[in-house]
This record gives sequence, C-alpha cells and structure tokens, in this order.
Amino acid sequence: MTFRERVLTWDIIGKTRMWFTASSIIIAIGIVAMVVNTFSFGSPLKLGIDFIGGTVVNASFERAPDEAVVRDILSANGYSNVTVQRAGEKGITMKVEATEIDPAVSGKIINDIVAKYGAVDMGTKEITSIAPVIGRDLLRRSSLALGLALLFTLLYITVRFKFSFGLATILGMVHDILVALGILALFRVPLNAPFVGAFLAIVTYSVQDGVVVMDRIREKLRYRGAKEPFDKLANAAVTETWMRSFNTSFTTFLAVLVLFVMGGAPIRDFSTTLLVGIISGTYSSIYISTPLLVLWVQGREKAAALQKA
Repeated sequence: MTFRERVLTWDIIGKTRMWFTASSIIIAIGIVAMVVNTFSFGSPLKLGIDFIGGTVVNASFERAPDEAVVRDILSANGYSNVTVQRAGEKGITMKVEATEIDPAVSGKIINDIVAKYGAVDMGTKEITSIAPVIGRDLLRRSSLALGLALLFTLLYITVRFKFSFGLATILGMVHDILVALGILALFRVPLNAPFVGAFLAIVTYSVQDGVVVMDRIREKLRYRGAKEPFDKLANAAVTETWMRSFNTSFTTFLAVLVLFVMGGAPIRDFSTTLLVGIISGTYSSIYISTPLLVLWVQGREKAAALQKA
C-alpha cells in the first residue's frame, strides 16, 4: 500500500478531540506568554520602532559594513534594542528604539563605523525620528487591514459556499493568527511593519488551503446518500485532499526556509512568522476548520431531527 493510499484510510475527523486539545495547549501557552509580557514589559507583544517610535539612521561608507559589527558598535554605545540591515552596496540602516539620540552619541557611533569601514558619504547620511503617534496610527491601520481581510474572506466563502463553511474557515484563520502571535510573544520577537504583510500572507495561505477542502466537501454533498453521516463524508474529503495540501505547503515551506537560513538577521523574524503561518495554516484547514464544520452540521442535523420527532 502506497502512502497516498494509506492516507485515504486515516480517520481524521474521528480524532477531533485530539486535534482541538493540541491547538488549545499551543494557544494557551501563547496567551500565558502575552499575559506575562503584559505584566513584565507593559505590552503583550514586543512592538518594534515602527509601532512605538524610534530613530532611523541611514549612511553609506567606503566599504560595505558588516551588520553584526555595527550591531556591536550600537550596543557598546548603549543601544541594544536595534535593527540593522544593509542598504544598497555600501549602505547601512540602523533602527534604534529611542525617539532621540544625543548628537554626541550618534557622532561617536558614525565615527566608530568610519574607523572600520572608511569615510561616510555625507550625501547619504540621514537621521529620522519616528514619533510614537505615527506608530500608533500604523498599528491601528494594520489591525484594520487584518480585520477587513477576515471580513471579506467570510463574505467570499459565504457567497461561494455557505455561511457555515465561511465561519469554519474564519475560525481556522483566527487559530493561525493566535498561534503566530503566541510564538511572537513567547520568544519576544520585535513586531514591525513588515509583519503586517506576514499576517496577511498567513490569512491568504490559510484561506486558499481551506477552500480546496471545502470545495471537495461541497462536491461530495451533491452525491451524498440519504443515510451517509456527514462526518464520514467530510473525512473522505479531507483525506482525498491531504496529499495536495501537504505537497503545496511543503514546497512553500522549503522556499521560506531558504529565506530564513540565507536571508540574514534583518528578515529572520519575518520569515519565522511565515514558517509558523504555513505550518499552522495547513494544519488548521484540515484538523481545525473541517472538524468545526462537522460539529456545526451535525448539531444542525440533530436539532432538525428533534423538531421532526
């Protein structure tokens, strides 16, 4: 028996309690981490300077600076919470979690970098402050964008399928977002503007995987026998699409994994979020959204049967 044939024999829906328990534990750990962070640091997530404000320093030198060395220079001058990334061939961008930097300190930082990588190009030297009010506005807009994405997804799936299908898919997406936020809270990953794109990518990926499963369930409903239990029908739909979901997710996972390994520190947190989202999105569409749909439909069918009785 091939692996594909073995998958068709799995009883995924029959182990719903196990899947829900595993997800509940993971989400609970994330929520505990958020609560601990709130009491310890004043915020459930570690917000980066894009949201809480800070200072961005851009400059180019005779030779391309090494990010790790620049990070050490900033730390030696009292700024440990920083993001450093290359900008162009010989430039560097430094994001510091401080709304103001003493000119004497910023000058010393530049001089320390100059001592290692040559004279600074004064035409590229730029120090920009990001006010906290701008960060709060960005956070509000980001939350609105994510909320609208969930709403439009619910409307789309409701129109294409049924409301129950859309609700199950949305709950699966909420599961993915909670898992991702929990991981970010647990490891205190700085949350900056690019993470909005990461979360929208997670939502999109979760939806496209869930739509495949829901579409197969809808096809099977057309030929459903009068006495065929819905949980058996849904389980057949899930097992038939399992290999397709795995293959699609695995290839995407490999691409993001390369980004994680080779992309360097500046985008490692971003790619980590995508990796978590891909795994969680694939898991939720099969092991969370579909079992939720089964519980919904079975509950409605039992209620209808009691009314007839």
